[in-house]
Amino acid sequence: MRIFISFFSCAEDSNNKEAIPCFYESFIKGLKESNNELFVYITRKFGYDYGKAPRKLLDQIKDFNPDIIILFNNAFYEITNEFECPIFVYEVDSPLYYSNKNALKSNIDRYKFIVIQEESKRILVDNFKAPEKNILVAPFFSEIKHENIPLKQNICFIGSKFISTETKSRFSRFMMSNPSFEEIEMFKKLLTVYEKQPFLSDEEIFQKFNVTSEKIKENFVTADIIFNLSDYNRTKTLSCVSDLGIRIYGTERWMTDNYNEPFLILNYDKTPVYSIKHNQDVYNASKIGININHLQATQAFSWRVCDIMASGACLVSEYKPDLEKRFASIGLPLFHNPYEARELCIKLLKEENLRADIVAASNEIIEKKYRFKNTKELIEDFFDISLNGVNSSVKYYAEDLLNKSNKPRKLKYKIFMYCYEKLQKKLQRKGYVKKYD
Repeated sequence: MRIFISFFSCAEDSNNKEAIPCFYESFIKGLKESNNELFVYITRKFGYDYGKAPRKLLDQIKDFNPDIIILFNNAFYEITNEFECPIFVYEVDSPLYYSNKNALKSNIDRYKFIVIQEESKRILVDNFKAPEKNILVAPFFSEIKHENIPLKQNICFIGSKFISTETKSRFSRFMMSNPSFEEIEMFKKLLTVYEKQPFLSDEEIFQKFNVTSEKIKENFVTADIIFNLSDYNRTKTLSCVSDLGIRIYGTERWMTDNYNEPFLILNYDKTPVYSIKHNQDVYNASKIGININHLQATQAFSWRVCDIMASGACLVSEYKPDLEKRFASIGLPLFHNPYEARELCIKLLKEENLRADIVAASNEIIEKKYRFKNTKELIEDFFDISLNGVNSSVKYYAEDLLNKSNKPRKLKYKIFMYCYEKLQKKLQRKGYVKKYD
């Protein structure tokens, strides 16, 4: 099979121009080992509406002549009229962050979807009008292996800090607008509701609570609030275990931002961690791997969960219904708040045998049900296709690589995206663009 793949990557490595996160590496590796020919497009634009594909790139894809097209989060140009082969939109975040949403809606029958949670399926059916027969719910998988290597740290976390402190939060902006007591109480109420229902649009939440205050409408922009709350939750939880011996890997914001959590800043490790090998080494050298999701994961869990469970680290995770449903037999250590996370970590660091039992059970279930081969079989059975070929090859096309040799372009891109996002938010507030448009 000839398979064209496109996805967003934030991985940066001046020594590797094709640096990609471990999940995509695992996916590509699995398809290659199944003797497929792959054309892999790496984009640096997140949640971006791409428009028409450049002719040069389009010609290359046509020369490749794909049998299947797989677009993670639909992160690519609109090409439904250019190809007749099946086009799969594979979710790694949620429909909130799919690119080209209008194009998806206007030609929804042309796409097939692979999503990680039932909530995403509901949104695709209700908001995008996608046929249920074209939507497969499939959990993440991992290709990480458990290796017995020296333990270097008690707890590790690999992930992003979502919000930069260079930009004032929506909460600060709202308070600076001099709101009344009643407006402040309403804003708090909306936050509490939105934490549990992050797929509500601005219009839906304002209508539901009869919000008329322009100060609230100006600052309760759900596209921003979801990141503000996710960042708050992640930082708060990690701070609560920061004195137990944690190492943090991921975006440099953990080190450079001016937030007042000294033990998080001082325990940041700027070693690049993105590949299967990188993640495998970090998790196997840790007693505990902790997971705190983005707010969009209302039911499901990030690919980090399966990576930790496949390794020698013991998973300690924020509670999600799918974790309880899929791994009930293991009795995973799940927390509902930062204080529970701390107590679980203290208990597991003391009780080595308990930790070892959870790791062994986690390794076993990942090996049985959550490897690439399992996801591949789900996709093949549900959509009645084959993901096997006779030749094996991978060609990469990396767009707008943001490495050290490309600083001017990086700055230009940042300025462009800043202006684009500001315009989008302004149009949202004025009602010209809805959340799913």
